[in-house]
Amino acid sequence: MIVHFVRKHYAQPGVTVTESKFLHDSHAGIDREVDIVIEGNLDGEPMLISIEVNERGRPATIAWAQEQIRKHQFLPTNRLVLVSKSGFTKSAHAAVTAEGGRVAAVTPKIFEVDGRPAVKSLFADQLHFKPIACRMLVFLHDGSQLLAAVYFEEKIYDSDGIELGSVDELTQETLGIGWLRRDLSEEAHNHPERDGLKSFTRGIAVASLGYHLRSHDTRELCLIATVELLGDFSFTQQELAFTIADMADRRYGFTEAPILGLPAIWVATTHPDTQKTTISWRTKDDKPLIERRSPVQVSRFPGLATLEPQPDLSSVPPPYSGGRQEAMNAD
Repeated sequence: MIVHFVRKHYAQPGVTVTESKFLHDSHAGIDREVDIVIEGNLDGEPMLISIEVNERGRPATIAWAQEQIRKHQFLPTNRLVLVSKSGFTKSAHAAVTAEGGRVAAVTPKIFEVDGRPAVKSLFADQLHFKPIACRMLVFLHDGSQLLAAVYFEEKIYDSDGIELGSVDELTQETLGIGWLRRDLSEEAHNHPERDGLKSFTRGIAVASLGYHLRSHDTRELCLIATVELLGDFSFTQQELAFTIADMADRRYGFTEAPILGLPAIWVATTHPDTQKTTISWRTKDDKPLIERRSPVQVSRFPGLATLEPQPDLSSVPPPYSGGRQEAMNAD
């Protein structure tokens, strides 16, 4: 995981880094699994770098090095990088050197300050949202407006009366909007009592998307102007102590820390020019998916992704006079 994340973080634009990829053995006529495959172009020519990793607590032996070298003789590997957590024996180094520049041996090394491993701490915010209620400001056909409390099982329609999905699905997709989650995260992070936060509200304008509720009494379609979500919320902050290391001139930090109660590996790299830090993590029991695809999640309300960042409308009174607030009996 660590080698994969480090190489992925440092990859140039147009370069792909894949963990546990199968490459075709032209001699045996079979596909063989490679720990990490890096693919891109060098001076307009396709280039494929394969990485094999030895995680044992003892130095990699000549037997292991030669086994990997033979394995890649008939694979489309242009360059083979052998990474050993505990280094290489002298004979293993000799076997790699005999291959010239086509094969490299790399040993990650802990960066030390005053004889002690260098450690840099970062703090990760973890936020949990659970919507428990939804209110909508809708336009009625008589020109009035209604602030309605709606049930999650109620249906949402387009202007032609075609069912799009449920209020629950609309709620989940709304909370998945990137800029909205960032707004909630930043507001929670900067809140003076963030550790004690228990709930959230957030309102957004959706009139431009043409989503409607249908009145149970009149069967009329009512355009939804705003959606306001209310729910349970919790904020926790976890310190991540990254040990600093180098891997073939690529500096990175790594640590093990749980996320959502599961043990996980974390890797952080900082771009030397922009000083922007990239962090990746994965649970330790999460095996790479080989020849398997996750089910495609179909968006019921793709229009939400087109909304631009907007102010929170939760505390803004409805822009009308003479309106009313009540529960709307809708399908």
